[in-house]
Amino acid sequence: MTPRTSKQFEEIRSDKRKLIIDTAVRLFADKGFHETSISLIAKEAGMSKGLMYNYFESKEALLRAIMDELTVTVMDLMNPDHDDEITSQEMEDFFNLMLDLIKQNNEHWKLYYQLSLQKDVFEILQSETYSEHILRSQGLIYKYFAERFENPEIEMMMFSSLFKGFSMQYVYAPELFPEKLVLDFKQRMKELFIKEKKN
Repeated sequence: MTPRTSKQFEEIRSDKRKLIIDTAVRLFADKGFHETSISLIAKEAGMSKGLMYNYFESKEALLRAIMDELTVTVMDLMNPDHDDEITSQEMEDFFNLMLDLIKQNNEHWKLYYQLSLQKDVFEILQSETYSEHILRSQGLIYKYFAERFENPEIEMMMFSSLFKGFSMQYVYAPELFPEKLVLDFKQRMKELFIKEKKN
């Protein structure tokens, strides 16, 4: 038997990590963060608890990894070329694609919204150092609004509130949102928040 290459080991490790994350997302969403143990996640993922600790040092570290991935996914839509600037076209593309992404990853988003409303769990996410990805993404989004609006803090808050409110309902009851309503929402968000830079 030919020994595995480092690339194959990397792929195996990446697949195992994804399996752990997907399993944890499902269990956290179904049973809640506090009621889900590392032992249960390992059992459901078909691996030993010891092996799980090779990937994540704790349940809290696993939770942070899940939320971090979600942030990276959103920022890949907002700033796909990773040039540290969100253009008006990129923001328009974000509005076009984001709800489709939520529909495809419904369990991840259900978990996000469940956890974001639990103060003690939210504090776990912010403990130690707040995620580098989250801080960086907030800075980029603020820069977008500062370059286009007189009062960027208010506009950014409105953008966040409208989008989170709509998408939270969309996650939990997609059947209440016919395609025309979703398209109209996207169009209204574009009218409110897509502008060219101030001179």
